[in-house]
Amino acid sequence: MVLTMAGHFLRGARSAVLVLAMVALTGCDVHIPSEGETVSLPKEFPTDFPIPPSSKLVLASGPLPFLPEDMRGMTAQWSSTLTRAELESFYAKPHAAWKPYGAPITGPSAGPVSLGTIFVLRHDGDRLAASVSVGASNMIDNGILVQATIIPPRAVPSPP
Repeated sequence: MVLTMAGHFLRGARSAVLVLAMVALTGCDVHIPSEGETVSLPKEFPTDFPIPPSSKLVLASGPLPFLPEDMRGMTAQWSSTLTRAELESFYAKPHAAWKPYGAPITGPSAGPVSLGTIFVLRHDGDRLAASVSVGASNMIDNGILVQATIIPPRAVPSPP
């Protein structure tokens, strides 16, 4: 009983941390394009990151210059014409150097507002990571929203 309760608590805490990280990074330095304006990924955005199929980039931000280098994240949002299930299947599979890490988390929803399904991806060899939300509420158009937040590798202290 105690272990079951602890497991529920840890899963809830893990979900809350991921959601808070996404919200915090998304709210910084975001530019919403006006009609006819194009959006581009930050030049530091990993070129091998799996871009959602049949999608259009709608928002991009970062890296955040006011944070220490190992905390500078980048966020991108795409709107896709694929279904949520098709996009969840896409991110559940490995893509070149990007591999899913752990089980996806189904985010909370309240009425029409949803955080979608959250995947954590790791990049081979350099400790780069990403949280990817598929199916969050899309107030931009009628597509399925995919949001990726790239999290830079943390500095590893040298042994004394």
